[in-house]
Amino acid sequence: SVRDQILAISEEWVADKNLPEMGFTLGGIDELDDREVRCLIAVDEGRTIHGITSWMPVYRNGQAVGWTLDFMRRQGDGFKNVMEFLIASAALQFQLEGAEFVSLSAAPLANISASGDQTRIQQLLVTIGRILEPVYGFQSLLAFKAKFQPDYHPLHMTYPETAMLPSIANALGSAYLPDITLGQRVRLFRRM
Repeated sequence: SVRDQILAISEEWVADKNLPEMGFTLGGIDELDDREVRCLIAVDEGRTIHGITSWMPVYRNGQAVGWTLDFMRRQGDGFKNVMEFLIASAALQFQLEGAEFVSLSAAPLANISASGDQTRIQQLLVTIGRILEPVYGFQSLLAFKAKFQPDYHPLHMTYPETAMLPSIANALGSAYLPDITLGQRVRLFRRM
């Protein structure tokens, strides 16, 4: 029953996007079966699941020292603030267990600074993030995570020359959306 409800919630979430789930840095249903991954599920008295989060361990010298939020899904008509409840509950539990940190993961292509001192590449990434916002909601994901007053750590990518950026963008697109069909690509470009 639990597994069936989780599958249904995830399928509802994916269907709402009209695009496949992102991969690479984001977990999906398959990763929930990993014995090292911990799941937190909000269930009401009628055994209805309202939301689920999964947490991947972060190791140092073979010991789990922290946890990273991976999978987040909520029932469309369920308890409205279930994600906040699950994340706060997990953070408190991990603190009790002695975890050094809890990571809310990245919000790719979201920008926390409105600084005018951006390079052309940074400006391009901000523009791409803005274009893709209606499709995947990177900025709204960042705004959601801001509720928890996190410490922000930028992600960096090093590349030998600017001419490689189109190939890198193609590789990242293939990594994040490995199963995207031609029809889904067309819908993606129309929504942008």
